[in-house]
Formats: sequence, structure tokens, C-alpha cells
Amino acid sequence: MTPVIVCAIGISPADAYLQFVPNHEYVIDYSISGYRDFEFYTEGAFSEFTTVETISKGPSSGNFRVYLNMPEDYDPPGKHRMYVAAREKPSPGAVNTIAAIRGFIEIDVPYPGYYAVLDIGVNDVNEGEPIYITVHVKNKGKLNISHATLQLSVLSDDKVIKTINSESFAIETNGGYAFQTTIPESELKPGIYKLKAGLFYEGEPREETEEFRVGTFDVDIVNYTRKMFNNSINPFEIEVESRWNNRIDTVYMDLSIKNGSAVISSVKTPPFDLIPWQRRVSSFYWNTAGIPVGEYDLEIILHYDDETKTENRKIYIVEPLYPEEEKPTIPISTVILLVIAVLLVIFNIYFVLQRKKNKEKNS
Repeated sequence: MTPVIVCAIGISPADAYLQFVPNHEYVIDYSISGYRDFEFYTEGAFSEFTTVETISKGPSSGNFRVYLNMPEDYDPPGKHRMYVAAREKPSPGAVNTIAAIRGFIEIDVPYPGYYAVLDIGVNDVNEGEPIYITVHVKNKGKLNISHATLQLSVLSDDKVIKTINSESFAIETNGGYAFQTTIPESELKPGIYKLKAGLFYEGEPREETEEFRVGTFDVDIVNYTRKMFNNSINPFEIEVESRWNNRIDTVYMDLSIKNGSAVISSVKTPPFDLIPWQRRVSSFYWNTAGIPVGEYDLEIILHYDDETKTENRKIYIVEPLYPEEEKPTIPISTVILLVIAVLLVIFNIYFVLQRKKNKEKNS
């Protein structure tokens, strides 16, 4: 019986990140585990500038080395991936499942002239907490940046309410700079804000915007079913949204249909939890038996943790829409047969009368 060989392999390191440096040689060592006999190779961007050398081979592991000789220049600029791979060689006389694996090397090629990028780091907070901001600037151009500044603007409803400026800084090519600042906990009220960062330097100015939120311990009612049929069991949905940057446990609602101060019908929703800033729909059924058609007040008592809030909305009870009774219809085939039958009857009557008339003439 021909053996079936299945083997799993692994490669380390699985990934590597390099900066493009003209005429520079990078040397990266790799190890392989779980194999019979391997062939090593590279493919993709920059693979034509590589040489692969086998260092050692054992019964279940191996090592090889990749030499990457950077050229004088490379186009286009940006990030490029080269794949470093290992593939098992088939064994003679066996049905093989060929195992293969590959890692990657990412090479970042600088842009001509001045070229900088920036990234904003800001997190959601709750009221009473400071807001920590970090802006990372990376010089991805071939030229050094000697004079750069950052301007941060906090916007509420697209209006600038606070501005922060950095001191001047310099960044060499392939280098980076991190600007950190803090907004005190008492400066921003609960709400949704935008943080806009502008970078000004020798090259073209850059701008990035990031949204962040300041939470308050509250749950909003976003939407609900506004219309139900009377004397029916109706599906009902109510959607709520957390405005808190932490988990809120045990959220549920008491809902009452009221005519003035009199409660006509009431239900309680199943309890649930809300993760930070989550929107969630609570679904259930509401029996409206005995409730006349009309407009009513809907009282919603919202419970969350140890808090309670009450809101009053409107709800409409309407008559069900019953489908019209279908009138019986005669199939077209039946109509055709009836027409043919009538024609045959008329023809037979005509034939009989004509025959009788001819007999009378002959007599």
C-alpha cells in the first residue's frame, strides 16, 4: 500500500518590517519546523534582489538565511511586500500532501522630496476623566524635515472650541515624532467631538481628523413601535442607546398605554446589558385585546443599574387591515369549453330545424 504523508510546517519569523536604504544589505535568518525536505525561495517585490542560503537541515527542523541587497533606487514609493517561503519536496513512492508556508518582509520606500504623514490617537472617556492625546508624525520622504509644527483643534458641531499648538520639531528621513498633550477633565461636557490635527512643514501641509466622545451615565430611547392593531398580539420593538463609556448592567423598561391617568395596558421588557456606546433593540409581543382604536400616551420607565428615568411618548391603536375576500373566478379553460358547448347546441338546433324544413318541402 502506498503511504500517504501529511506534514505541518512552521516558519519563524512570520513577518519583518524594513526601511528602504539605498545599497544597504539586510540579512534575515529563518527557521523551519516539521518537515521532510524543503526548498526555500522568495517571491514578490524586491525578490530579484535576494539570495537564499540553506544553513542547516535536520530530521524535523532547518535554518536558512535571506540576503536582501537594496538597489540604488526603487519605484514606486510606499510599502511593498516580499514573501519568504518554504515548500516541501515530494517523497518518491508516496502520495504526498505538499506542505508549504510563507512569511513576509515589508519594505517601506520613501517618497521623493518632503513627505510626512500623521496619525491621531485619542480615546473615548467619561465626564470627569482627562483626555489623553497622542499625534505621531512620520517622515516618509527622502529629505530631512528641519522645521515642523502641529496645530490641534477640538470641534463641537463643526465649531472650534479649543486649540493646542506644539513647539517646532525636526524629523530625519524614516524618523518619527510623537506629540502628547492632555485636555483637563473639566473642560469638555458630555457629547461627540472631533479632533483635527494639522501638520505644517517644508512640504505640503497634512491634516487628519478623529472623532471621540465624552460619556455621561445615561441611556437614550432612540426609536420604538408607534402603531399597533387593536384586539391583536402585536410585535413591538424599542431601541435604546448607551451614552456611557463603560458597561451598563441590567437594563429594562416598564411600558404603559395610558388614557389620561388611567393605565389601559402595560408590559415589562426582558432585562439586558449594554456595552459602551451600544445601540440595542428589545423585541417582544404586546396583546391589545380590549383597547379601542385611538391615540394614547405611552409611558416608558427606563431602568439601568440603580437609575430610573421616565419618558412620555405617543402610540396609536388602529384597526387591523383584513384582506378583501376573493371573489370566485372561472378558469379560462372552463370558459372556452362553455363557449364551445353553446356553439354546438346552436349548431345542432339549426341543423335539426333545417332538416325539418327540407322534409316539409319534399312532402
